[in-house]
Amino acid sequence: MNNKPNSQIRIKLLRLSLGGLAVLFCSCAATSVKKTWKSPEAAGPVTSVAVITIEQRGLLREGFENRLVGQLRKRGVKAITTFDLLSLTEIKQDKQAAAERLRSAGAQAVVVLRLVDVASFYRETRPGPQRYAEVVTGYQPGTWYGYYDVAFMDMSPTYGNLKQKVYLETAIFDLTSTKRLWSGITETVVKENMDRVAEMDPLVAKIVDAMHQDGMVP
Repeated sequence: MNNKPNSQIRIKLLRLSLGGLAVLFCSCAATSVKKTWKSPEAAGPVTSVAVITIEQRGLLREGFENRLVGQLRKRGVKAITTFDLLSLTEIKQDKQAAAERLRSAGAQAVVVLRLVDVASFYRETRPGPQRYAEVVTGYQPGTWYGYYDVAFMDMSPTYGNLKQKVYLETAIFDLTSTKRLWSGITETVVKENMDRVAEMDPLVAKIVDAMHQDGMVP
């Protein structure tokens, strides 16, 4: 018996199923770039930058800066972190001195990442019909019919789902003129069962890809 036609059919079905999975995973992407802006004064790609994440939690700042620096270096940009150079308080107290320190470290521009907004959505669902159970809530000795005071408690299971939309802005500033050269807004959908640390890598990758598409990095 010739099984070649059946094998070809199975291969076609496998390719279709793999294609469907690819579409599914793409549609479930948690982060998307909502919009970007580029200054008409931006002459070309930046080649040397310092990265600042405006976040008081040290580990979170360090995590974002390390990832941004790693992605920028992959594109040939000389990038450095700042969590080990300047605190946010020092930058706020004297921005000119901070800029001079970054320039002395070899940076020509600064990439600033900050939180813009967080929107929270809570949804509660009931998978089945309402169910009630009798519960004793009190005792009234004065009358025989009030010996037990019975109420009804809703025993139906309910499920809640909290979803957040986190909006981050990433901007590139020239350290000499202090002018903004580029900015982009990302939206990340965060669910309760989601690995937030794992999402940092694709989030940062999409930010740097947006810079590349706009000609701001090689």
